[in-house]
Amino acid sequence: MSITTHKPTETVPRIVIYGTGQYGCHIARLALQRGWTIVAAVNRAGNKVGKDLGPLAKLGKDIGVVVQDCDTVDFRELSADIGIVTVSNLLSVNADAHERLLSAGINVLCHGSESYFPYGCDSNRAEALEALALSNQVSFTGGGIWDMSRIWSGILLLGPCTDIKSLYHSSITDIHGQVAAFEQAAFIGVGLSKDGFYQRGLDKAPFGVSYKTIVEHVLWASGYTVNQSDVTIEPVIYSDAIDNPWGGEPIAAGVCVGTRIVATINTAEGVTAKLKIELKLFQREEVEHVFWSVDGNPRNELLNNRKDSDLTTAGCLFNRIKDVISAPPGIVPVSKLGPLKHSAMTD
Repeated sequence: MSITTHKPTETVPRIVIYGTGQYGCHIARLALQRGWTIVAAVNRAGNKVGKDLGPLAKLGKDIGVVVQDCDTVDFRELSADIGIVTVSNLLSVNADAHERLLSAGINVLCHGSESYFPYGCDSNRAEALEALALSNQVSFTGGGIWDMSRIWSGILLLGPCTDIKSLYHSSITDIHGQVAAFEQAAFIGVGLSKDGFYQRGLDKAPFGVSYKTIVEHVLWASGYTVNQSDVTIEPVIYSDAIDNPWGGEPIAAGVCVGTRIVATINTAEGVTAKLKIELKLFQREEVEHVFWSVDGNPRNELLNNRKDSDLTTAGCLFNRIKDVISAPPGIVPVSKLGPLKHSAMTD
């Protein structure tokens, strides 16, 4: 069977929603509000399969797109420009989705931390992705909130520099805004004891390790060669109990409320970088933010207070759709696509 690829983009993108959770539904709503076409919605087997996407996406009505089992769909039969994958942060878990879409000649925009800079996470999978995308003349890009608030903010901060000695990147992220239920926050250790955090192997979790690639990506995009990265992952624990934002019993003192990631990154050119990330439940008065600083000539700092992280994630993904469809074949990091452009005045 022949495979038809779709480059450059047509006026109205034709979209496959791969994963009908929080962000897949965000993208569906935004696309339909602008009259774009959802050609298919797929999900793993479960109670969403067989249901109309409209009510799942809280549109208040059926839209005639029934969620299909991702394992049984023939993606080659879909006349789609792009697939939006919102399944997992990990390349290994997303591998089937990526292969199915790329093999069918469909561009991929993936919401997953390892997808922004695949070579920094799993070089073997990255090489396979690159080969598959090139052979089918389509693009693969990782996108989401890191695009604007981490990667491009870091790149732009370095723009005025005539000399760079070191970088520093830090953030605190309110996990309550990222997941829908208490149980879903266990992937960063929420609710575990300190011992339980380590017993579960969260100190070596690929998701946590992937945060080093934020700085690696910015350095790479700025012309540097990363030659060593060291990462430490540890639990965030408070000395006082805090309210459970999802309801139920308070979270006791000494119980894990999140993950802290600390990293040091070195380059062949001598520029060094440090990173400190906290993904956690917030104490009162804490404000979600992302921070960059550069020591060099000139010295500068950039602070971004993220007010609506879920909507920012969705907006970053949505506003990259046409960029990815029009991008050259292969893995195309967001750093190669230029700064995000808003869609507030477009149909």
